[in-house]
Amino acid sequence: MSTSEVLHPAGADRKYDKLLERSEDAWMIIRKGFRRNSRTIQINESLLTLGNGYLNIRGSLEELPPGNAGGMYLNGIYDKSEADVEELVKCPMWTDVSVWSEGEKFCMSTCRTLSHEQSLDMKKGMLRRSTIMKNSAGRIIGIDSVRLVCMHQMHLGYMRFSITPKNFSGPIRVFSGLNGEVLNRGFFPEERLKHLQLEKIERGRNFMYLEMKTREHGVRISEAASWKMVSPHRQQVHPEPRIYGEKFTSEMTLDVRKGETYVFEKLVVVLTSREIPPENMFRRSICELKSFIRAGAEKHISLHLKAWRDRWSQADITIVGDPHAQKALRYNIYQLLINAPPAVGSIGAKFLSSEGYLGHVFWDTEIFILPFYIYNFPPVARNMLLYRYATLPGALLNASRSGYRGARYAWESAVTGEDVTPRFASKLERTIRLIYTGMEEDHIVSDVIYGVEKYFRATGDRDFLFDCGIEMVFLTARFWASRTVCVDGMHEIRRVIGPDEFHEHVDNNAYTNHIVKWHLRLAVLLYRYMARKHHGSLEALSEKIGLDENEVAGWLSISRSIKFRIDPDTHLVEQFDGYFSLKDHVIEGFDRKGHPVLPKGVTYRNIGSTTLIKQADVLMMMHLFPHAFSEEQKRANYDYYEKRTAHKSSLSHCTHAMMGLAVGNRVRAYHYFMKTALFDLDNLHGNTAMGIHAAAVGGTWQTVVSGFGGLSIKSDRLELRPWLPKKWKRLAFSVRWHERKIDLSIKHDRLSIHVHAPYDGEIPVSLYRTMHTIPTNKTVSLDFCPF
Repeated sequence: MSTSEVLHPAGADRKYDKLLERSEDAWMIIRKGFRRNSRTIQINESLLTLGNGYLNIRGSLEELPPGNAGGMYLNGIYDKSEADVEELVKCPMWTDVSVWSEGEKFCMSTCRTLSHEQSLDMKKGMLRRSTIMKNSAGRIIGIDSVRLVCMHQMHLGYMRFSITPKNFSGPIRVFSGLNGEVLNRGFFPEERLKHLQLEKIERGRNFMYLEMKTREHGVRISEAASWKMVSPHRQQVHPEPRIYGEKFTSEMTLDVRKGETYVFEKLVVVLTSREIPPENMFRRSICELKSFIRAGAEKHISLHLKAWRDRWSQADITIVGDPHAQKALRYNIYQLLINAPPAVGSIGAKFLSSEGYLGHVFWDTEIFILPFYIYNFPPVARNMLLYRYATLPGALLNASRSGYRGARYAWESAVTGEDVTPRFASKLERTIRLIYTGMEEDHIVSDVIYGVEKYFRATGDRDFLFDCGIEMVFLTARFWASRTVCVDGMHEIRRVIGPDEFHEHVDNNAYTNHIVKWHLRLAVLLYRYMARKHHGSLEALSEKIGLDENEVAGWLSISRSIKFRIDPDTHLVEQFDGYFSLKDHVIEGFDRKGHPVLPKGVTYRNIGSTTLIKQADVLMMMHLFPHAFSEEQKRANYDYYEKRTAHKSSLSHCTHAMMGLAVGNRVRAYHYFMKTALFDLDNLHGNTAMGIHAAAVGGTWQTVVSGFGGLSIKSDRLELRPWLPKKWKRLAFSVRWHERKIDLSIKHDRLSIHVHAPYDGEIPVSLYRTMHTIPTNKTVSLDFCPF
């Protein structure tokens, strides 16, 4: 078969009803009605995103009404070109379809909407659309569609599109193709940035092909598609190819009958030159498309559904008694599932749902997102950490350019790991301001190492630790040794920004100093371990990076003398030098959405001169290192900082939920949890149109498992301190720990635990500080009192 003769299997009509039928309501996110304003259109597009971690597609309507921000994004495809810095590239679209009658396009923005619904099926990874609209000539048409991005094969996409003329017969034209006329949003409202250039357009009897290339890095992106009418069979339709600039479109003219439904099917293959040589892309894309067609969409949909069942069997969490929380939680888990990188790669602060934050990777990844994958899909967590190892050369350059030694992970990272933080941005009050985070928010260096240590502790992956992790730990420890300054025998870290970004250019941020102290001690511990157990490997690494015992001894000395103090009387930790001398304010009012209202006289221009903070900072430190602080210290700091937090970050609510549970402030903990879980579903900060807030998504999962489930995992034991909200009758979830799978079912005063292991044995479990020995491969029930 030649490339110009890609044929669909002849014969029987496919029966997809069972495969494509919608799941139960508990698994559905439904958006009804249509509003013409761009903000609402784009919110729905973000919320209804489909994906598989390799490619994600916003939930835009097929006709792309005015005001849309439709887009497809591929993990790791960045480009600078005419942008200020390297950013995630909007890739060619393949879901566009337009229907025309007598020269008028059926579009939600120009027609009268009689009914409209989009529904995201989280259980099956499908997006459905059902619309009835009436054009200016009075013609009524019904449009139904279902689309998916294959979870079992990351390069495949599928769409089924149907048209039903409700009150007319006659000719209509249907267009669908591959749309390379895509532009990224610029910094200013009307600014658009071009990252792609056309390389090739080809057509065959039943296929279309588009190939584009990023303008700076030269990464090629290919799309091959088959677009065919599959019902009714009696009508022969001959597609006519049309090329409009960088769009390839297939036009079909149909003579439709009133009340009859016309069904179309689109099969798509997406590849890049990162996976295959550029010279082979056309041939490989068409071969993949042929294979897709021969196997049939029905087979691939079945495999897609099986892949989703497998993922949900591990990741699903059951909340009995609170259906609102249950659906919100599942939505957040769904987002984590569709953004898991299937190869070496990471996750940006807006996932692959938009160009928000330019698709850059922040500290959100290791601190808020990574734990879900560590405890559910360790190979995905490994891919994410291998991204940090692969970008280590960029981190070395960052440190050198800043005048330091070692490796300095970028505050915002893309392809190489070199810092790509923009120079300016819009502040909360919509004024232009300079960005200092790329120069000062250095705590990310240790946040990455925190993720490395957490991964190893939960998985025991020695190969990763020895091949990659230890080198990362040592080179970043070297950075901190050169970053600190010694003053009167104490080591200080000056001119930094902590997690609270309202206060810039501060000295000795408590979060930063504490995690650096931990980081340097970890580096010393690993060096000593390697010297005892793996001397040959240590010698090879030491020679590679120029490390000796004297340098390591210096790390230990610095860790012991980094400035950090807890007031013995109040138990308070000062967030940074001079914080307690600032003008003191507390949050006393809330708006109709429950957001804190700034006190009178405080604006986002002068808030840095007050004690009000953007998000958890000292409390984040105590959350990450709970065993380093006493109950009194955690409670005192929660009581102090919680009332001074403006929660102007999506990262804030989940930390307060978990810390609230840790100190016994449980009613507020549930409130903060629901804020986190509904952050995008309810558009709490008014910016979901710019993409999903990945940190809030990861924080939702952490709040349930680590907060309400009370689960923490040490190298040698489980620790459990569960507490359930009153309306929750039962909480059930699973996590992975080394080679074990742990199933937990928790009620208010009793839990059952089953440790699946490859061998029979026993593991220690601490339940509210009472030690138990649990046999593996048996279900054990334990009583507890959470007070």
